[in-house]
Amino acid sequence: MGTNVEWTKDILLIWKIVRKILSGGLSAEERRALAEEFGVSEEVVLRYERARTAYNEQIADKRWRQAKLETILRMTEGGKTLEPERYADELEATLERMRDAEPENELTRELRDASDAIRAELGLPAVPPEDYS
Repeated sequence: MGTNVEWTKDILLIWKIVRKILSGGLSAEERRALAEEFGVSEEVVLRYERARTAYNEQIADKRWRQAKLETILRMTEGGKTLEPERYADELEATLERMRDAEPENELTRELRDASDAIRAELGLPAVPPEDYS
């Protein structure tokens, strides 16, 4: 039985922005429509889009490739057979360890600040820095 997760409005908006980034980015019209749908300014949607794009290009894409390789190597060390049913959980654990070890920098701060700007426009409190990973 799966876990019931309630998504907050900020997470839903961020998820939609990320999906659009991964499929080529947002047009001005799509950005405007998302802003209207969620009741935020186009500026915060654009800010998050830019922050996420920069973060993905400089950090996330490289970390993703590295995590996949590390997970496969760890799961097959000593001649063990890769267990596909465990791969997703192991990959998630590897990504989490990498995120936790990542030092804060300009890109991570701007991504956090862009997320907080969305939350502020939605009337939600900022996420404490220790909760970002």
